[in-house]
Parts: sequence; structure tokens; C-alpha cells
Amino acid sequence: MSKLSVETEYDKAVEAVATSITDCESRKTWHICDERDCVSCEIKKYRDNCINNFADVDKLRVYNRVQALLASQPVPIDPDKYAKGSDAFKIKARYLAKELGSIIGTAAAIILIPLCIICIPGSCIAKLPAQSIKDYDYSRYALPSEAGYAGKYRKQILDTLDRTKQYVTDVNKDGEINCIDYSCTFKMIWDKMYEASNCEIVRNKSGTMNHLFIRTRQYAGRSWECIEPQVATKDITKYFMEDFWPPNVYNPVYNIYGETEVWLKEVKQ
Repeated sequence: MSKLSVETEYDKAVEAVATSITDCESRKTWHICDERDCVSCEIKKYRDNCINNFADVDKLRVYNRVQALLASQPVPIDPDKYAKGSDAFKIKARYLAKELGSIIGTAAAIILIPLCIICIPGSCIAKLPAQSIKDYDYSRYALPSEAGYAGKYRKQILDTLDRTKQYVTDVNKDGEINCIDYSCTFKMIWDKMYEASNCEIVRNKSGTMNHLFIRTRQYAGRSWECIEPQVATKDITKYFMEDFWPPNVYNPVYNIYGETEVWLKEVKQ
């Protein structure tokens, strides 16, 4: 099989997965489906298996394609124009239910909140428990192709990037603050907060690059993702090495692994 035909097959796979994700996201937006439907959806299971086998750069291509496809969708949808049969009925029924729920909820709040303020002693209010970290909604940090629980891992990366930006210094005392300092700082911060075995320092040595950066994974057994620790971002899609280095500069073939402790020793000396 020629190189061109291989690339074409990859392009077809990326397009098929992106189209499937877009369809699912649209159906949830239009209230044809909800999260309960996702649990038993066979298509979602097949699609997740495909995504898990994609390289990081292909996952980014899928995400960017999904964003483009979603941007072309009409919002809000006109069920009479864009949906047919049972789907159109579901859209109308769920929109109506949503509006009724909002009206009932607002009315209940207007009635009950003053009663609660009047009837509940202040001492009881002071003892109400704080929200548990287990109840925190991490789903907002997950990529569109991921389950909501993956958002906790994405937030760990963002939090560590933010702390790295705040606390990075010339850790190896060479008179510069560069990729060595950022990578070592990221690693040391990560190890204090999360599982150390899920974060490593990586070196890329080629004719176009001599650079340190980070790779992380969600947990043992999951694929590694290469991250540029010098970025300062709140966007979960914009911290991958491929986002900042063009293919003619960064080639992961030249990544060198297993040197984490070597670089940390320079900092500890």
C-alpha cells in the first residue's frame, strides 16, 4: 500500500469519527438524545474504541473537524426543517418539557427560598457540609471524544501548567529559564499532587530540535500525550506539542525516554 493511500485511509477514518461525534453532539443539543442514551449506545462504544487507537495528532484533527462541523449546524434547530418523524417529535417534546421545568423551578424557588430563610436556624445553615470533591463536575474539561471522567485528568494538566507558569525559576542555575526549567518544574509540581508514574520528562534530539518537554497519561495502560510545559493556557486542546511545533521541526520519532531522573538530578545538585 502506498503512502498516499495510507494517508487517505487515515483521513477517511478521521472524517468518519468526527462526523459521528458531531451527530451525537447535535442530537444532545437538539434534545433528541441525552446522557442516558449514551450509556447503551453501540455506535459510541465503537467510536471510542477507534479514538483510543488514534495517535495524539489524529485526535487533534478529529477535535478540530468536530468544531468546524458543529459551527455549521443551525442553532437553535428548527425541527420542522432539519428533523423528520420521531426525531422532530422528540425535539418539540423535550423543548416543551425543558421550558415547563424551568417555569416550575423558578416558581418553587420564589416560594421556598424565603420560607427556608425564615424557618431554618442560622446555626443549622452554618453546619451545612461543603461540596465534596467527588461531586465536582469535571466533565467540562473533557474533550468531545472523551467520557466525562477524563475531565479530571485534563484539569490536572491545566492546573499543573498554571502552577508551572507561576513558580518556574532557573532550577539548574545555568543563568537561563528555558525548556529544562519548565519541564523539571512541571514534573516536580505534578509529583507533589498526582501519581508520579503518569508524568515523565522527554527529550527530542534531531537536526531541527534539541528540546525538553513533558508526557503524561491518565493512568497506567492508557496512551501517553506529549505536552509543551512552556504554554500558559486555559484551553484543553492547546497544550500538545503538535500545537506549537510544526511537523518539519518536531518529529516524535526522535523522542528520547527514560531520562527523567537524569534531569531531576541536575536540579537537586
